[in-house]
Amino acid sequence: MIKFFRLIRQRLLSENKFSKYLLYAIGEIVLVVIGILIALQINNWNENRKLEQSGKQYLKEIYKDLKTEISNIDEILNSLSEQYEGTEYVLTVIESKDKIVKDTLKFTESHWAPSRLFIIERDLNTFDKLKSSGQSGLLKNDSLTNLLDRFYKNFDTRISNFKEYPLQIRMDLRRAAFPIGNMKDFHYEMETSKLSPAFIKKFTNDEVIYKHLLAILKTCRYNTTFFKELKDEALHLITHMEDSYPELKID
Repeated sequence: MIKFFRLIRQRLLSENKFSKYLLYAIGEIVLVVIGILIALQINNWNENRKLEQSGKQYLKEIYKDLKTEISNIDEILNSLSEQYEGTEYVLTVIESKDKIVKDTLKFTESHWAPSRLFIIERDLNTFDKLKSSGQSGLLKNDSLTNLLDRFYKNFDTRISNFKEYPLQIRMDLRRAAFPIGNMKDFHYEMETSKLSPAFIKKFTNDEVIYKHLLAILKTCRYNTTFFKELKDEALHLITHMEDSYPELKID
């Protein structure tokens, strides 16, 4: 093709047909420009197609992340529930008239529940990576982006709040409870999984421990409410994504 155009150009020049040669030259330039524009358009189309595919892949990953977050929140709720039940049982004994422990094994297990430390964290996820790289626009869904941003901000707030007072009050209970009894009592508890009568008596009559237990019971209630709300928010997000992208349910 290039050889063909070169022959035409040479023939026009040899015949001194300058006007025709000028028109031909302009036409050739136009063809080159059109070729460049077509190449750019194809390149843009390929880039857009790659970005669209990336966006779809990110949506799949975010969808999976949300399901993982719900499982993590369920674990948190289960831990809070176990802690609440154990604390409530111990408080029932402490608040009873004679403070008699009929089931030492149950009391022993329950007495550990409120002082059990569990750290609430969340892993860096797909949406975090998109935000930090400034690529959240790849989702091409402002409504979804805003919902995801709000959800993870709320999640981070819940985690931060739990690390402050709720975690601190559990540490305070541990410091108040562990000095009760000597090392002999401690070894007895570890070997038999039962608290000694002397330990139980001191534990159930300690006002500081009682106040800590009440505080922990409250934090269990509050945080259970907060994380249930967070779970509902995640479920709403999943429903929103499934309505907007039905193919996610198929995958």
